Amino acid sequence: MALNRLRRRPLVALFLLVSLMPLLALSVLAIAISSDAVTRRADQSLSLAASLSSRYIGEQIQGLQDIVNSFAHQPAFVAALAEGDPARFNHAAIDATLIQLIGVRSGIASAELLTTDGTLGDIFPSQAPGSGKAAVAIRNWFAAVSDSKAAFVSPVYTSGAYGSPLVTAIAAPVNEVAGDGSTGPMLGVIGVEYSVINVEQFVRQFATAQGVLVTVVDQKGMLVAEPETGEGTEMQRVLTQGRLGRSGLLQTHGSNAELIAFAPVPRVGWTVAAEITVADAFAEIDRLRITVVAFAVPLALVLLGAAWLLNLTLGHWERAEAEVRRLAAVDSLTGIYNRRSWDEQLARELARASRERRPLSVVMIDLDHFKRFNDEHGHPAGDRLLAEAAAGWRKAIRATDVLARYGGEEFCLALPDCSPSDAVALVDRFRTVIPMGQTCSAGVACWDGKESGSSLVARADRALYQAKTQGRNRAVVADDLASVA
Repeated sequence: MALNRLRRRPLVALFLLVSLMPLLALSVLAIAISSDAVTRRADQSLSLAASLSSRYIGEQIQGLQDIVNSFAHQPAFVAALAEGDPARFNHAAIDATLIQLIGVRSGIASAELLTTDGTLGDIFPSQAPGSGKAAVAIRNWFAAVSDSKAAFVSPVYTSGAYGSPLVTAIAAPVNEVAGDGSTGPMLGVIGVEYSVINVEQFVRQFATAQGVLVTVVDQKGMLVAEPETGEGTEMQRVLTQGRLGRSGLLQTHGSNAELIAFAPVPRVGWTVAAEITVADAFAEIDRLRITVVAFAVPLALVLLGAAWLLNLTLGHWERAEAEVRRLAAVDSLTGIYNRRSWDEQLARELARASRERRPLSVVMIDLDHFKRFNDEHGHPAGDRLLAEAAAGWRKAIRATDVLARYGGEEFCLALPDCSPSDAVALVDRFRTVIPMGQTCSAGVACWDGKESGSSLVARADRALYQAKTQGRNRAVVADDLASVA
């Protein structure tokens, strides 16, 4: 396909499009697929971390519930309560049971027995002096057990035991047991205060092993355990916004964007959150982006270099083709249009004249006695005469006029929007620029609006013949053979 039909710039653009677009698409696709895979893996990892943490905490608390329940149903302990009458309690047996209970699991801060009216009956180790009635938090978990007649895990609170640790109470009802094994009236409530620092220690060990931060809040949104960085209060705020006791994933935004997975602790009501910064979660994607860029940029530079070479090569081809077209369109000696181009230009001017309804004159010009000039001065001089005459005439015409070498020493001229008299005046100027004292004869024909180009040229040629027969060095208008000197 010729370059004049397929332009250089669109071709180079097409090359870049075909070469760079697949590279860009593959790079984007690779990053997108990897981003999706990494995101899923990060979500799964965080969800698993939150789920494992919540399961472990739930198992620890459930284990304590089982222990408390087992102590609450010991026959010797039930008998020590003497049918719920505090005046008849066997405090030695009760204290022995509480001491035994507090020793079964590290982390238990105290063990307590409350009577059916909520009065603190026995406690080990002994509570601070002057606290005959249980504190508000204790009364709360007592009331919860009394209402539900089932074991209960309380929200965290500060214990009155030695060191005032932050604890959660695991409480269970103590009931009479009939001879047939059926449960009788409630005799009291037994509970242990479990120091939540044990939960926090586990959480931090687990978080370090998993490379995440873990925060635990109770059923009221109070902090149970937080990361060593002390950032649990922010996570506490996130979880209390309608996420307590639920599972899910979310991503925060801003300068410290994070991925967060949260899950409930089974049968306890607490909520565990595992978090990791977005930067850490997607560090693998950042490395992939660097790898893709390191691969794609050099390849893109190679393709751009190839496009530059293609553009350079096509530019040479275009210039060569333009030169070939120019050489095919012009006469090699005079540098003006040749016979073939004249036919094309004349057809174009005739179409324009017909469309715009304007006159068009055609002039046939012949150098007088050119053969004799060649014989006397030689063919090189004749060639120089033709070239210099054409150069002078080209300067004398308008940009819209068409000058061509018709053959030998004969030339033709198309003059749009020009009357025969104006054409004759132009021929008179032509004579003044012919070198070496030579003259020319011309025939002028004005298009009648209907005839063909060949017919118009034929009329101008006949007028030229009349100018020669009338003595040369003159112009004759076709159909008006009066000569003009």
